[in-house]
Amino acid sequence: MCGIFSVTGSHKKAGNKVLSGLKKLEYRGYDSWGIAVQTAKGVVVQKDTGKISEVHLDLPEGSKAIGHTRWATHGGVTKANSHPHRVGKVTLVHNGIFENYAEEKARLVDHNFQSDTDTEVIAVLLSQAIEEGLDIKSAIRFVTQKIQGRFSILVMIDDQPGIWAARKGSPLIVGRGENETFIASDIPAFLEQTNKVNYLDDDELVFVDQGTANFFDLNTGKAITKREITVSWKVEESKKGNYAHFMIKEIFDQKETIAKAINHDNQAIADFVKALKSSNGVYMVACGTANKACMVAEYFFAQISGRKVNVVSASEMPYFEQFVNDRTALVAVSQSGETADVLEILERGKKSGAKILAMTNVESSSIARLADVHLPIQAGPEKAVASTKATTAQIALLLLCAYADSSTVNDFEKCLNRGRNILRSTAGNINDLLNPRYESYVKAVAEKIVQHDNLFIIGRGALYPIALEAAIKIQEVSYIHAQGFPAGEIKHGPIALIEAGTPCLVLGNDTEIIANATELKSRGAMIIGIADKDHELFDEWLKAPNCEEGQAIATLIPVQILSYHLAILRGLNPDMPRNLAKSVTVK
Repeated sequence: MCGIFSVTGSHKKAGNKVLSGLKKLEYRGYDSWGIAVQTAKGVVVQKDTGKISEVHLDLPEGSKAIGHTRWATHGGVTKANSHPHRVGKVTLVHNGIFENYAEEKARLVDHNFQSDTDTEVIAVLLSQAIEEGLDIKSAIRFVTQKIQGRFSILVMIDDQPGIWAARKGSPLIVGRGENETFIASDIPAFLEQTNKVNYLDDDELVFVDQGTANFFDLNTGKAITKREITVSWKVEESKKGNYAHFMIKEIFDQKETIAKAINHDNQAIADFVKALKSSNGVYMVACGTANKACMVAEYFFAQISGRKVNVVSASEMPYFEQFVNDRTALVAVSQSGETADVLEILERGKKSGAKILAMTNVESSSIARLADVHLPIQAGPEKAVASTKATTAQIALLLLCAYADSSTVNDFEKCLNRGRNILRSTAGNINDLLNPRYESYVKAVAEKIVQHDNLFIIGRGALYPIALEAAIKIQEVSYIHAQGFPAGEIKHGPIALIEAGTPCLVLGNDTEIIANATELKSRGAMIIGIADKDHELFDEWLKAPNCEEGQAIATLIPVQILSYHLAILRGLNPDMPRNLAKSVTVK
């Protein structure tokens, strides 16, 4: 949700660097944008609605600047509601939600508000605190204590050096360059300049000026020391290269990322499994696509290790928290590691004594740092809003953990290696599958169904949640109404939706699902089979190689390519679907 970025340095190009960095964060929000530059003559603000990737400016000279690319929460998509907001000497950008802003706003009767945002309320409160005599650090501490909800803010004060930032629940990362310092929501904003970072934790405050950074506890105001970390991401991983969109690049990245996901130290996986084995109840909590990866894992653990795990959407988990105690394992799965709903469950679970296990794509994320055991999925930067390579990496790692969980004290490595061999074979089959010829064939199928408004997907076993994930992918990038169902359930209602020519994706070609597909075809459905072999019932066939327990991964990839080309054929940008953002850091 929203991307924020700042630069302070000895040069005079801070504004242009912020513009460039915000373009790399556009996947976090693309409703509107804004940049404020501190110049010799004062603060200059430029902002507007629309995508920042379409903005071409030469901003005025200045050695510090802050900026924002927005995903609207409070207030519509207007120029007035875009950030930064200026009140008095305060210029501020904000990511998160000020849940009690209306209550605070009602007290500010003397201020003529220029926007409908919760963010302007923060700027007003901060301006008043400074006018009343508080120093900047104290003012920020005072105001942030009033904010209920998760937030990160960047603050510039007229005629004062440097930039201030604070966080509680929304990510902020400090990048350490030579004679310049960056603060961003995510690493790609400054990765071309530096890979040396400090991670700001919850309830922390930082002041940066040129090449220096001073950190403080937001509650006490006391100075703290932060460890400098070198991140392993490469600049080229966050670029499209020769691909038209990040989504198709990241689909093809799966040639490597599935294999990388399983490249873990045995001890880390052993620690993960030990926590599972010592529990008397396991809950997997996630949102959206990550939740579907957990649903796949529910089948893995049941069939491979004989363990019952409970998969619950993070937003629904509060209804089950009465069962969480010091014998519970909470397994969080998240691409960003910053998902607000998941974090709240983990924080409360930790207080109840639960063991926190996590799988994320960001080793330094809030979820990763909160976890007792963290397994990074190692997929590299994923910038398309629709998750592809992170999803299959999550599924791969969950499969590996299910095999490790099937072990006894004496055969841990044997069971682990069995899982690794299946995943290596899966990665090899996918490497053979992902080629331009196959993509062209999938595109040809997309051309035959692109005019349809409705599409249905059926699967059985671990391919049922893949049907649900297929529906998410098609919905979010092509805006076609798509629904996934357990194959055996179609005759209990959904078959009423089938009309002549309705496209139906059938995941697999075993006897039972072919029987279900026959029921659909007898009502006029167009059957698109996704399986290792063609079948006479299929009107169209997309090959998914036989990968044993890795079949869920192999079956998902043709759907990802199909979704991409449906979006392109409908004239849409698959990287930036409407109303969505990559990292959901608000509830």
